[in-house]
Amino acid sequence: MMKKLQFVVLASLLAVGLSACGSNNGGSSNGGSNANGGSSKKLGKKNITILGDNYSSATARMYVMKQLLQQLGYNVKLKQVGVGTMFAGLSDGSGDVSLAVWLPNTHASYWKKYKSKLTKLGKITENVPLGLTVPSYMKNINSIQDLADNKGNIGNKVNWQLTGISAGAGEMKLTSDKVMPAYGLNKKWKLIQSSGPAMIASLKSAINAHKPIVVTLWKPHWAFVKWHLKILKDPKNKYGKPDDVYAVSRKGFKKDSPEAAKLLSQYHWTKKDDETVMLSHQNGMSWSAAAKKFLKNHQSLKNKWMKGLK
Repeated sequence: MMKKLQFVVLASLLAVGLSACGSNNGGSSNGGSNANGGSSKKLGKKNITILGDNYSSATARMYVMKQLLQQLGYNVKLKQVGVGTMFAGLSDGSGDVSLAVWLPNTHASYWKKYKSKLTKLGKITENVPLGLTVPSYMKNINSIQDLADNKGNIGNKVNWQLTGISAGAGEMKLTSDKVMPAYGLNKKWKLIQSSGPAMIASLKSAINAHKPIVVTLWKPHWAFVKWHLKILKDPKNKYGKPDDVYAVSRKGFKKDSPEAAKLLSQYHWTKKDDETVMLSHQNGMSWSAAAKKFLKNHQSLKNKWMKGLK
């Protein structure tokens, strides 16, 4: 009788052990556990595509968020596209979320077109200015009006060129459609389309030669950490008040991937935080390594973002 009882106890313990091993091995059909203890059912759809433009401030946010979402158990794909494609992709469901929506001014035209199919998840960074920018050694040029007045013969010195970025960028549309006509710059000045990297290359070349240049730039950007720059005053306020940056998703994302949506709604950092990651990359780190370094050095901030998710 004693042997039979020992056999029953041993069999029960073995069954419990096998059951525990099974639940730790990828989960079961009714919602197994992930690395952080949350259930698959709670995570919802695990495949997430983040859309962003190809500018460094957005890239920094994308790589930091990718690591955070992966720690929760999501599979994350990053796609860098033009701004128009980014909004269209969110609206048609080919992308899930973006961390690069500037409102109420810079992306106003895109927001008006697509907002019925989009959801604001949260504000990432406040007070992000943009505008025509020059090196600080151009001491006599402090306002867009100075360009219009050709102060110090600035037009001839820069060949009447404003060095811009990609054609579809919100800042380019604001500059060409509102700023230049308001100041009369469209009569003689030309806004040159290029790309973010090409604009920075031109800026770097001019600074190294201590020559004048006027570019379209914004904060946060590592260039303001590396060089002494100034955004020109806009007395007619055609660029509008500084925007805020939002995390925006396609409709239904909050229901489909609730844990991811909660994280994105809690993700908030400063311009300096963004520039820290950007500068690490500019100094030679891969984007993944720069994001990892930031998270390691800002554990308390990470804990705020992940609150209620572990």
